[in-house]
Amino acid sequence: MGPSGCGKSTLLRMIGLSMQPTSGSLLLQGRPTPENDKDRSAWRNRMFGFIPQDYAILEDEPAWANVAIPMEYAKPKIKRAERRQRATAALEQVGLAGKARRMPGQLSGGERQRIAIARATVMHPAIIIADEPTAALDTHTADTIMTMLLAQCRQGATLILATHDPRVAAQCDTTLTMRDGAFI
Repeated sequence: MGPSGCGKSTLLRMIGLSMQPTSGSLLLQGRPTPENDKDRSAWRNRMFGFIPQDYAILEDEPAWANVAIPMEYAKPKIKRAERRQRATAALEQVGLAGKARRMPGQLSGGERQRIAIARATVMHPAIIIADEPTAALDTHTADTIMTMLLAQCRQGATLILATHDPRVAAQCDTTLTMRDGAFI
């Protein structure tokens, strides 16, 4: 938790292996993280689900295809029909059941955010990294999404969440506060 610009997103990118720390090292499951990009990428896809603050939506793909992206890199391969079915089910979980074929330009900011949430959770990752996952959502939808994310935690996932919303932070088991790039 912390104000905008305090380093929350940078920390999440380092934890999620999208950015190298400038000093020190990062251990995951007690092991040093890979240094080469190919191995880091494989770890990212196998272990993490990302909910980026900017949604990272492909504008020329329908909602279901955006959600299916992590499954395209899965090993073993997941067939297209199963990817579509699982993506549609993930969209239903975030309240977008009837919007699987919609293009991102036809959706609101909150709906786009929920596509990113569905994409992050569709593979049931061990670690969900969420950067302001409820920022573009109304209170009711934010509560629904937090309930869904916390349910994944009860099923064994770890949720690492950045927020400046005290209501969201209050739902987490542990809260750390950042200011000026450091924990306080």
